[in-house]
Amino acid sequence: MNRFIRILMFIYSVMIAIVSVILLYAMVEEALFAHLLSNLNAFSTGPVSRYVYLVILLLFFLTSVISITNIISLGRLNRTRLKKTDIGSVDIGADAIESIALNSAKSAQVGIKSAKCHVAPGKNGAIKLSLTCILYSNVEIPSSMAKVQEKVKKDIERYTGIIVDEVFVKVSRVEAATAKVESR
Repeated sequence: MNRFIRILMFIYSVMIAIVSVILLYAMVEEALFAHLLSNLNAFSTGPVSRYVYLVILLLFFLTSVISITNIISLGRLNRTRLKKTDIGSVDIGADAIESIALNSAKSAQVGIKSAKCHVAPGKNGAIKLSLTCILYSNVEIPSSMAKVQEKVKKDIERYTGIIVDEVFVKVSRVEAATAKVESR
């Protein structure tokens, strides 16, 4: 999600939270509910305040429409990613892209113990990948994770034909490499 949408969603969430708290309190205190309705009626019928009230309502409506369309468009990426061919189209699910990225990261042989991946939309039909990794302690993190970024980007583009804008790698934990002793 871009910065504008996140700020808009934050403002909308704060406005909904404030209205919800006021309405919940009004349910407990009945006199407050009657007082709110009378003040709202007086506010909305005034000549200048009527326009302020209209702007506030339009802001609520606009932010809700933008958030709904943004949620729907983000949901489409999680279901499938379409690739058009001469014969038809190929649906590549986000789970498939994540699996390719995880297999590519683990096959880079750089000491990744486990990893999680998330796919997000990028610009111009491209995608962004976020990898969260748990590494073994004997790993040189900067150079190893740069190799992972390159390998994941190259493999996703080669196997799916989808352009990868960015590959973010987050190392969440480093664990000691323990030797396994087998018993007879």
